[in-house]
Amino acid sequence: MKAILVDDELYCTELLAALLAKNCPEVEVVAEFNDPQKAAEYIRENPPDILFLDIEMPRLNGFDLLERVRPIAFQVVFTTAYNQYALRAIKISALDYLLKPIDIDELKAAVGKAQQQRSPLWTQFELMERTRSAGEQPPKTIALSTLEGLNFVEVADIVYCQSEGSYTNLFFLDGQSMLLSKPIKDVGELLIPAGFLRVHNSYLINLGHIKKYIRGEGGEIVMKNGHTVPVSRSKKAEFLERIAKL
Repeated sequence: MKAILVDDELYCTELLAALLAKNCPEVEVVAEFNDPQKAAEYIRENPPDILFLDIEMPRLNGFDLLERVRPIAFQVVFTTAYNQYALRAIKISALDYLLKPIDIDELKAAVGKAQQQRSPLWTQFELMERTRSAGEQPPKTIALSTLEGLNFVEVADIVYCQSEGSYTNLFFLDGQSMLLSKPIKDVGELLIPAGFLRVHNSYLINLGHIKKYIRGEGGEIVMKNGHTVPVSRSKKAEFLERIAKL
């Protein structure tokens, strides 16, 4: 696995590189950065398999760096001395969270977890793109990464998606929901080829689960799970054109 280390302290990247070389031979450190801005530029062009990332850094903290390199096609392990960031790290579904000084057993566990969870959602983006360009049907089942592991879901069971800032909530026919640490734009790249449509900046719907359309300035859609989704004025014409073909 190719790894990139980012920490504003030189001795921290040097120490982590030494720990990985000694204890995790399956990890190849391809780059080390003490300037997070330079790191972001490099990562956009050369995404690793796993990123070891400090949080509290001058000019650009770890969370802001991740915003600059979306879509995130790699695993993230935060390394920091400040445990108040743990909750936020969990909310964006980081692979792991290591407190400094780094414990060797915890480091090995994080690397092991990375090997089991090799960017499952991004893999689905690539699969969807390949099948679309080849004129094939998109996959009926997709794997979504959560803190507990992988959730395999039927695309047909997803009723709609709602943007929550940098995250996206998926709502299912059975009433359950799932929060992904991906913006709705990235989720749309996965689902639009499978019969979904962006009807609002904050909403992506499954065209197969429309129950009723209520006319209005943009209008509203009642989905089969009983939830109501707004249609923006700018997307109304495209929506009406698509449902006319159903």
